[in-house]
Amino acid sequence: MNIEYREEVVDLLRRTSDLPPLQRIVILLYASKDQTDTGTVPETAAAMAEDVGMLPQLFTRVRRQLIEGGWLEEDPDMRIGKVRYYRLTAKATGEPGNVVQLRSVS
Repeated sequence: MNIEYREEVVDLLRRTSDLPPLQRIVILLYASKDQTDTGTVPETAAAMAEDVGMLPQLFTRVRRQLIEGGWLEEDPDMRIGKVRYYRLTAKATGEPGNVVQLRSVS
């Protein structure tokens, strides 16, 4: 395995060093997923939870904690029915006021 953006991963781990392990896992998962041009990850919580072997209810609870802490935000323009999609905030990306995508949707 060769992680292409090592520096970004290490930087994200440093920025999140005060968070509990499950919150760090969810942030890293969001950072590693394909993202839209606004940084939104177009995947459901159930699919993302399955990727890391987490119960969907636990993933949702951890995500809610990250939203409350200012690490994630909902993309109000990307809702399909009751399904909401989220993106990392500037607090997580390290960019002042900007959402920076780490991976582009192919």
